[in-house]
Amino acid sequence: TPESPGHPKPDYTAPSDAPYTAEDVVIRAPDGHSLSGTLTLPKSASRGRPVGAIVTITGSGPQDRDGDLGLPGYHPFRQIADSLGRNEIAVLRMDDRGTGASEGTFKGATSLDFSNDVRAGLTYLRTRPEIHHDRLGILGHSEGAVIVPMVAASEPSLRAIVLLAGVADPPRSALHFQIQNGYDHDTSLEQRERESLIAAIPAKIDSMMAADPWMDFFLKYDPAVNMRQIKTPVLILTGSRDQQAAPEQVALMEALFIAAGNGDVTARVLPDLNHLLVHDTDGFPNNYDKLPPPVMMGTEAVDIIKTWLVNRLH
Repeated sequence: TPESPGHPKPDYTAPSDAPYTAEDVVIRAPDGHSLSGTLTLPKSASRGRPVGAIVTITGSGPQDRDGDLGLPGYHPFRQIADSLGRNEIAVLRMDDRGTGASEGTFKGATSLDFSNDVRAGLTYLRTRPEIHHDRLGILGHSEGAVIVPMVAASEPSLRAIVLLAGVADPPRSALHFQIQNGYDHDTSLEQRERESLIAAIPAKIDSMMAADPWMDFFLKYDPAVNMRQIKTPVLILTGSRDQQAAPEQVALMEALFIAAGNGDVTARVLPDLNHLLVHDTDGFPNNYDKLPPPVMMGTEAVDIIKTWLVNRLH
C-alpha cells in the first residue's frame, strides 16, 4: 500500500550484499494506466552481456509486487527475485493495478485484464538493452498460475513458464472445495446444518459470480484450453498440504502440457508445504496466521525454481 500514517512505504531496495540492483520502474499498460514495479538486475548485465528475465504474477486479491498477504515475513516474490538475482537472472515484479503505487482500477478487472498487464511487463523488458529479449519467462502463484498459460499461449517466444499452486480444472471446483472445507472445519456446526450449507454451495457460488465480474470470468475460465497449446518449457510446483489448489491438479496439468507435445515438463508435489509454499503440517488456510514467523516460502521450493530457470534462461 502507499505510505500512510502508521504504514510506512515498503522498502524494495536491494540488500547491501546483493550482486544486483533494484530499480523502481513505471510501465504503461494497454488500458492506459501505469504499473509501478521493481526490476532486480544483476550488476553483470549490460548491452554487451544481456541476461534472461522473468515477470512475476500475483494471486487473487489486490497484492503488491512482493505478494504480501499481511503475514509477517511473507514476501515470496522478493525471495524469488533475490535468489534469481544472485544467479544472473533479472526479475520484474509489479504492484497489481490499483494497488500500491500502480494506477488503474482493481475492482471489476478480470484475469484477462491482469494478463494484459503481464504482457505490458514483457514488452517493457524487451526495451531494456541489459535484458536478453529471447530469454524471457513468467512465474505465477495461485490465480497467477492460472494467468500464466493465458499469457504463454499468446507469447510463444517465452523460454520458461512457472506455475505455483495452480489448477488444471476451471477454478469453480477449487472454490467449491474451499467453501466446503471451511464448513468441514467449523466445529460449531451441527451435522444437519453442515449438510444444508454444503448443499447450498452451488447457489452461493452462482450468487458470487453474478455480483463480481472477476469472479464470473475466473470461475468459468478453463486453463486446460491454453495448456493444450503450449510448448514452452514449464515447471509446475504445488505443496502436498495445499488446501486451496489440490495437489492432484499437478498430474492433470502435467498431462495437458505433455498432450500438447511439450517436451520439457517438470511437475512436482513438495512435501509439507501449503498453498503459499510455506512449511505447514496442516495447510488449512484459516490457520495461516498461526504459522510461526517469519512466514517464508520453503527454501526447497525457491531452490527448485532457481535451478530450473537457470538451466533455461542462461
